[in-house]
Amino acid sequence: MFDKTVTVFNKYVNQKDEIYWYPTVISGCQFVDDKAANVAKTGLENADEANLHIRYTYKMVADTGKTVYKKNVSGKAYLPPKEWKAQTNDKLAETVTFSDGDFFIEGEYSEEIVKDSDYATRVGGGFYDYLNKKKDNVFLITSVGTYTLIPHFEIGGK
Repeated sequence: MFDKTVTVFNKYVNQKDEIYWYPTVISGCQFVDDKAANVAKTGLENADEANLHIRYTYKMVADTGKTVYKKNVSGKAYLPPKEWKAQTNDKLAETVTFSDGDFFIEGEYSEEIVKDSDYATRVGGGFYDYLNKKKDNVFLITSVGTYTLIPHFEIGGK
């Protein structure tokens, strides 16, 4: 059930409006690429085309003299989207988030930071468009749910 590997790409826009993608390879996921099942489940024609279930664990960290438990995904600390974007650049690759504007692909991709303009052409629109043309199962993140009873994120994509 949790036997798939995906790569999540977090989008970061710096002060010069340059876009960078921070990839995280996550193994042990459940990946369901079945829009018909999602439409049947939700009753909505504009239902997500893919559902991704990513398990997380808790990691104990010391924070100003007290013990705090933080969510951990694939060896990286999970941060909510605004907190992730507010970090200094040198911390971005050590953490992961799930947010509108980010995307995921089925399978493993290099975890090297990607500069979007390296893939921009007059016809294409950057790294996301490049991957979408070259690979199957590339999905923009459209929804994120956090579950605690069985700790996991449920991520919808189109």
